[in-house]
Amino acid sequence: MASKYDRYWTAHLDEISAALQTAVNGAAATVDVASVRRWGDRQSWYGIAEVCGREMTRSSMAHATSLGRTVAASGICAAWPERTFRFTIGATGALTITIADQLPRPRQAAAGDITGASGDRAAKPVAETESREHSPGADSSADSRAADTNRFYSLLSELARRVGGSRVLRDCTGTQDWPRCGVYLFFEDGEIRADGSCRVVRVGTHALTPTSRTTLWDRLSQHRGHLKGRNYGGGNHRASVFRRHVGAALIRRGNWPAGLLASWLDRQHPTQWTEREDDIEREVSRYIGAMPFLWLDVPGRADRGYIERNSIALLSCLADCQDSPSAGWLGHHATRFEVRESGLWNVQRVYDRYDPAFLQLLAGLVQSMQ
Repeated sequence: MASKYDRYWTAHLDEISAALQTAVNGAAATVDVASVRRWGDRQSWYGIAEVCGREMTRSSMAHATSLGRTVAASGICAAWPERTFRFTIGATGALTITIADQLPRPRQAAAGDITGASGDRAAKPVAETESREHSPGADSSADSRAADTNRFYSLLSELARRVGGSRVLRDCTGTQDWPRCGVYLFFEDGEIRADGSCRVVRVGTHALTPTSRTTLWDRLSQHRGHLKGRNYGGGNHRASVFRRHVGAALIRRGNWPAGLLASWLDRQHPTQWTEREDDIEREVSRYIGAMPFLWLDVPGRADRGYIERNSIALLSCLADCQDSPSAGWLGHHATRFEVRESGLWNVQRVYDRYDPAFLQLLAGLVQSMQ
């Protein structure tokens, strides 16, 4: 017998089929399915289903499982039998369709090799961990993800203990004992997990290309903004995508003149809005400057990328994390769908599957912090 969700998704198959045409070209496609919330009283409407051909290969939550089952049975994905499509239902009632990605695996090092793929020394060889991708046939249950998320936050608690607690950017300078290279994780007032602990809202790193010479503090100072000069307290959102996202959300939430948002998002810096943009830059500096953050010494370029992308994938609501943002979170006003629906001030990697093996590397790096 068809469930209430089955009937709902069947009625929306034409819209979903049309959106598939966009997704198959590599772009995220969206369908408004906010009306599904009339069919139940769920604590969270996040859910994911993946379909390959006429088979549902992965799902979570009853309403998303029904979606995957309905799509698979309809055959609308069968025209691309080599593609696996991911259907993600967000908290605001948007259905996002993407082509499911596989995370690249870390290099398999020889026994005794303690360098990362870049040749930099790592705190713990990635190859010592058992890589188990969350894919059909692997343990991809909600319980497994919850356990991995809890372990991740437990490691952050240990990191905080080892570094003497979190810092806030408004109080930081380049003279402090920053590692040269690393990964940073921001929290935000009012963003709380179900267990009462603070929720990570942004993960970032730097110098992921062979030619980049930026340090961890270089990147953090770009996010913090200026402490001297003409635009004291301001910053440059065109050099910090974090500032760009936060500023755009502040503009959309506030009573700012029409045209300011377009100027803010214009990478060419239209001069007629300079004064107003300076006002937003100062507001962004106050906002980001008050956000607590932790930092981790990660010398290896490959390891930094590995930790960053898997942390984002683990924590993203678009990839099935259940740590939802609060109703008052500023990110709900972001211009980017990925920020609004992932619950993170990140755009890249928010749809990815995470590799649980990264937690072993993370644990080793945390243990190396003093």
